[in-house]
Amino acid sequence: MQNRCPECGTALPEGVPAWTRHLKVADAMTASPVTLGPEDSLMQAVEVMRKSGIRRLPIVVADTLVGILAQGDLNRAQPSAISNSQEEFARVMDTTPVSRIMIQNPITISEETSLEDAARTLHTMKFGALPVTRDGRLVGIVTDSDLLRCLIDLLAHGG
Repeated sequence: MQNRCPECGTALPEGVPAWTRHLKVADAMTASPVTLGPEDSLMQAVEVMRKSGIRRLPIVVADTLVGILAQGDLNRAQPSAISNSQEEFARVMDTTPVSRIMIQNPITISEETSLEDAARTLHTMKFGALPVTRDGRLVGIVTDSDLLRCLIDLLAHGG
């Protein structure tokens, strides 16, 4: 009898080890992610995201997560460089704190959350990332890219 995905019915490959179902967020997350504070400017967020090659920034105060800023939210909040002067664009970006547009009190997960549950949450909630906390402190972030990297590793090594 061939195993099938309970969600879509697709045939699963033979020999997928059972241990893959026990992977935890800690196995795939990015530990010690790049962060900003709530009073940092939108321009700082743009620069940090560009330099770090990331699309989401946890916002912290003394290692305590207070929000998350996504690239899409930042793009929507930016003034148009076409309709405004470059000086006005720079002024708004330099003087507006990320706290104005960040998602406050984001959904978080723990390092011990199963990778399956984290992936399901990302998929059903249409999120691109989930901050990982321990005792209220940010310890990592798990992103859609982290999950894809994990999947690639599993497929490349046959599970």
